[in-house]
Amino acid sequence: MIGIMKINRARRNLLKIAGTAAVAIVGAMAPARAGGGDDEGPCFLRGTQIRTPDGYRAIETLKADDKVATRFAGFAPIKAVYSFTLNRLGGEWVGASRPVRIQRNSLGEKMPAQDLCLTAAHAIVIDDVLVPIVNLVNGTTIVFETAQCHDTLDFFHIELAKHDVLDVQGAACESLLRPSAEPCLPMMSFNGGRSELKSRLRSVLSLAVDRRQPLDIIRDTIEERGLAL
Repeated sequence: MIGIMKINRARRNLLKIAGTAAVAIVGAMAPARAGGGDDEGPCFLRGTQIRTPDGYRAIETLKADDKVATRFAGFAPIKAVYSFTLNRLGGEWVGASRPVRIQRNSLGEKMPAQDLCLTAAHAIVIDDVLVPIVNLVNGTTIVFETAQCHDTLDFFHIELAKHDVLDVQGAACESLLRPSAEPCLPMMSFNGGRSELKSRLRSVLSLAVDRRQPLDIIRDTIEERGLAL
């Protein structure tokens, strides 16, 4: 007997295929880590809490040589903190720096412990791989932030000596990754709308034969958790 979860997964992905296909046809969905314009890549919104030896601190209060909790280097000193201001264009937030809000508990119990806002290109760690958060937007627990009352938003990077994973409000998020640097974990991402469309189709077909790839499973699992929440 086909499980209810599989049926619901197929229905959910069928509903999303039309929108994904339309975006893919017009080529409006850029690769997840593209930049340009005001885009400054993967960053955290002002006020985001980063774990340090003294507990969590707002990212804008951190500076070079302060230590932060990392997955691979323990409490590691910050090399530099950078900031930029994202401007709303034509009434919308656009590009790789478009803000995405992760609702509390979206990724697991207290992961994050409170709502977390990242730029779309920012990667989080799920199942020991890095996934740009834009690939996990589901319309329920992970959504594009509207920030209707703001025309600008302040974002901050944390650069370490080596790329690593930070404890950010209980969620595992990457530090700044320079283009020439090696990521600390494998990176998985949909390469634009056509790639996401194929992923959605695999999830639909899993009703009969499950040939989903790891990123498909990660996305489906988080979406199912979101519906349960």
